[in-house]
Amino acid sequence: MTNHHQELAQQIVEEFRGSLSGEAREYISESQFEDLSQNIHRALAHERGHIVDLMEAVVRSLRSGVDKPEIGL
Repeated sequence: MTNHHQELAQQIVEEFRGSLSGEAREYISESQFEDLSQNIHRALAHERGHIVDLMEAVVRSLRSGVDKPEIGL
């Protein structure tokens, strides 16, 4: 997993933390915020893998059209 994903996950958590009231922040531990960050990080990595799979399918599709020899008449 990339540092970019880790930084993005941390940014999302910080924005979420900032959106909470002070009272709500008292009920959420630092460990829980870290768990949230890791869950976001894993979700981003999963989506990245899904995008890679889709791109590979597009490349295979494009190559299958290119690999056929043209018959010049």
